[in-house]
Amino acid sequence: MVLISAVAAASLLSGSAVASQQFLAPLRDIVSWPGANSKAPLEWLGANSPWFPGPNVNQISSDVPAECTIDQAAYVSRHGSRYPDSGAYAEWKEMESRFAVNKYTARGALSFLPNWHPVLTRPDIQIAQQSPTGYKEAMDMGYQLRTRYPQLYQEGEEFYVWANNYTRVLQTAENFVRGFVGTNSTLLGKVVSITSKGLTSAIGNSLAPSDMCPLFSDDSGSDQTAVWNAIWQPKVQKRLQALIKGNLTLTLSDVNLFPYLCGFESQITGRLSPFCDVFTDEELKMYEYSNDLRYYYGVGPGTDLPKKMMMPFLQALVKLLANGPGVEGTAADGVSTFDVPGLLVSFLNDGQLTELVTASGVFDNQKDLSPKKKDDNRLWIGSRYVTMRGTIAFERLNCATSHSKNSTYVRIRLNDQVYPVPSCKDGPGKSCLLSKYVKYVSDKYTKQGDWIENCNVTLAGAPTKVQGATFFTNLAQPHVNVMSL
Repeated sequence: MVLISAVAAASLLSGSAVASQQFLAPLRDIVSWPGANSKAPLEWLGANSPWFPGPNVNQISSDVPAECTIDQAAYVSRHGSRYPDSGAYAEWKEMESRFAVNKYTARGALSFLPNWHPVLTRPDIQIAQQSPTGYKEAMDMGYQLRTRYPQLYQEGEEFYVWANNYTRVLQTAENFVRGFVGTNSTLLGKVVSITSKGLTSAIGNSLAPSDMCPLFSDDSGSDQTAVWNAIWQPKVQKRLQALIKGNLTLTLSDVNLFPYLCGFESQITGRLSPFCDVFTDEELKMYEYSNDLRYYYGVGPGTDLPKKMMMPFLQALVKLLANGPGVEGTAADGVSTFDVPGLLVSFLNDGQLTELVTASGVFDNQKDLSPKKKDDNRLWIGSRYVTMRGTIAFERLNCATSHSKNSTYVRIRLNDQVYPVPSCKDGPGKSCLLSKYVKYVSDKYTKQGDWIENCNVTLAGAPTKVQGATFFTNLAQPHVNVMSL
C-alpha cells in the first residue's frame, strides 16, 4: 500500500506541476524514499545521486511561455546511473574485509555492518557499466523528451544522438534512442560516437576536449575539500563510532564512503540502501557541500583552465541554435546529406558537463565557495545538475512580441528547472534574446584567450583554431563513427 501511495503521489505531482499540459511522463524516474534519519537521502549526494528533477530554486516556471513556441532544443546529458569503477570497488572490498573479520557489535543504523557485502554479483562484467537504474533513466528521458517536444521529430525520420566514446556513455545514448524513437529505434536510431583522444581532428572538437589539452588537470578541488572534510567528518565519525562496541574503528574514509554507497547501492539494486539510514539530512548536506567544492574547484568556476574547456563546444552549439532548425549536414560517406535533428541530444561525463554548465553563464553571480563554512544560500549545488543523467538544456524560443516580427530567445534548464543567465534574463520566462546570448558567449570566449595556446597544444598537424563541435553537422571525420542500434 505504501508503494502504491508513493507512485500515486508522483503521478499527481506530475499532473499538477504542468497544469496546462498534463504529460503522462512522470517527473521522477524513481521514488525518493526517506531514510531512517533523513527525509531525502538520495537527493543530497551530488554527482552520486540518481537522477531527479531539481527544485525550482529560481521560482521560474518551466512551462513554455504563452507567447512562445520551441522550434529547436539541445540537451547535453551525463551518462545514467552506473556500477562503480574498479578503484571504488576495491575500496568497497577493503571495507568489507574489515567489517567481516573484526570482533565487534554494531547497533542502530549500523547494525547491518557485520553482515554487509558489496552488492555487485558479477563484478567481472558489471564494473563501470550502466546499471539497471541507469537504463531506466535513459529510456525514461527518451520518452519524456519525445512527448515534451513532439514538434521536433516526425515519425519515420532517422534520429541521431551524439556520445563521447566511453562505454557507459554510449550505453546511455543507445537507451535514450530506444525510449525516444520506440519500436523502430533499431531501424531509425543512430548513435554518433565521438572519440576524444589520439586524433588531431578531435583537438577542441569533441565531447571531452580536455582529453587533448596537455595542460589540463582536475585536482578534484583537493585543497578545499581537505579543509572542509576536516571540519565535518570527525564529528560524524565520533557519532557513528558510539554505535560500535568492540574491535572496529571507523575511519574518516568510511564516513566519506558511506553516502557514496547510499547512492550507488540504491541505484544498483533498485532498493534503498541501508547506508541511506546512517546519516541525518544535515550530515548528508555536509557531504554534498564537499562534493560541491570538488566540482567548483576541480572543473568549475573556481578554476583557471578547466572552466575554459567547453567554451568552443558551447560557441558551436549556440551558433547552431542561432541558425535555427532545418540544417542539412554531411553524412558519414562524405557525399550524401542528413537532416540535423531539431532536438540535438549528446551524452558525456560529469567533468565535461560541469565545464559546460560553468561556461553557460548561469552561475556567473556565484561567489567563491568557502572551504571553512557551508553556504546554505549558494546556487552552486551539484545535486541539481551533475547527478547521474544530469542535464543542461538549451531551448530556442520563438516568441511573438509587440513588433510585427517574432523574436528568438534561448532558455537554459538544469535537471529540468530554468536557470537564467544573470546578465541576460529580460525575455519571456527569464530567457535571453538569442542574439545577445550569441554575443555573450563570443565575448566570454574571446576574453578567455586562444584555446590552443591555453592548453599549449604542440602536436604536429594540430589545428590553429579549434572548431568546437563540427561533428553535429559533419559525420565524415576521422574521430566520428556512426553506429546503428
